[in-house]
Amino acid sequence: MAAICALALAACVGQPATVETDPVTALGPTAEIAFVVADAETGAVVTAQAADRPMIPASTAKIATMVSALELLGPDFRFQTRVLATGAPDAAGVLSGDLILAGGGDPLLTPQDLYGLAVRLRDLGLKRVAGRFLYDESLLPAVPAINPDQPAEARYNPGVSALSVDFNRWRLMWRREGAGAPDLTRLPPVDAHRATFGNRAQGPGRAVLWDGGAWTIGADADDEGDRFLPVKAPGLATAELFRRLAAQAGITLPSPEAGTAPKEARVATAIAGLPLAEVARLGLEHSNNLVSELTGLTAARLLDGRPDTLDASAAALSGWLGKAVDSTITNVDWRGWDLPNHSGLSRHARVTASQMAAVLRFAHGRRYGGWPFASLLPTAGFRKAFRDRFLTEAAAGRIWAKTGTLHYAKGLVGYLMGADGRTRVFALFIADPAARRAYDALSPDVRSAPDAQRRALAWINTAEQAEQAIVLEWLARF
Repeated sequence: MAAICALALAACVGQPATVETDPVTALGPTAEIAFVVADAETGAVVTAQAADRPMIPASTAKIATMVSALELLGPDFRFQTRVLATGAPDAAGVLSGDLILAGGGDPLLTPQDLYGLAVRLRDLGLKRVAGRFLYDESLLPAVPAINPDQPAEARYNPGVSALSVDFNRWRLMWRREGAGAPDLTRLPPVDAHRATFGNRAQGPGRAVLWDGGAWTIGADADDEGDRFLPVKAPGLATAELFRRLAAQAGITLPSPEAGTAPKEARVATAIAGLPLAEVARLGLEHSNNLVSELTGLTAARLLDGRPDTLDASAAALSGWLGKAVDSTITNVDWRGWDLPNHSGLSRHARVTASQMAAVLRFAHGRRYGGWPFASLLPTAGFRKAFRDRFLTEAAAGRIWAKTGTLHYAKGLVGYLMGADGRTRVFALFIADPAARRAYDALSPDVRSAPDAQRRALAWINTAEQAEQAIVLEWLARF
């Protein structure tokens, strides 16, 4: 089947299907390719292959999340992070009651925002909290990782919380030199980021591992190291960072405790994030998983209240999106659509090219804060988009799309601006299910070893070249 697909594509692009030169054939006999290109206005299909085959969407799933959120929340929606109090400071600046840092799910919250909130409190006369310092992350479910099947140490797989800062990632540096005590640096230096030196070898590619309660640097790790790691307890880490920054602003806070804001608590100060249209643009450009998860959770909360899990939230949002698309576009077959989360970080996720094309057609006819959805996507020829592919003058500004990448699964979904003045939607997915199954069957230490990673990355590079060949040919034709 893969060989037939490759030959069909080669005929479609009008090039010989030689193993030496054709990047589609180079994918190998077990590769699967599915795609569709259709007129954005009429839906007329101009080319397609296996368009109804469920494929792994990877990060192209973020398009479904952002379209749903923009429709439900509105392009001007702003996430809000609040500080509440159960009283006011006295003349000496002491608050006898509680201070509560309440998360609003802002996926772009920064240390600068937290420091600004602390300074505002100091301007209001607060110097010390004699009661409790609570952090309230109850607005959304809190989980230690987006996908527990993904590597625990992968910074693209952080914990999720309504209180998240700096994309829920932190930096660990270490140095071992001679017989002296090893040096360990945590940035930021908060207690939630627990790390220690271990006395066991952890294997190649496993210098730093998570044991469920702390990070361990293996005995076989290099003497010097520098890693960005995912935050496992985002609410606590954010609260501890706020406490540290508050101290710099002249405010003494007790150690943070998890809790919900008492009914009598009133807002002391707050900060609003960027409009959702800008959040979506940044989230899609940088393909940030946490941005998509928090945005999707917040949108799904409007449908059935606070979801309990990412899976339930994604299912609710998918159900709503299907009905919304069906209200304007007919004959969409939603069988096989399955998104376990809002970011596409799952080897179990499935969509078809036809389904993604329908979502793109739905969004094409809308305006989000006055902007077309295509303008929220990366475009060819700028900012090293698409990993420096499509670097031709003919492609610049004519491809507006979202990429998706997992080991042995690739996707590219978006809009093609035709030379005839018409816009076309496209969805292209490439996968090698056999190679993916073999990869998943490996033990964690073998899977993370350099050889397995090199093979997977080599396949991704080949798939990207195949994507480029296919899409550039579409540009020439349409």
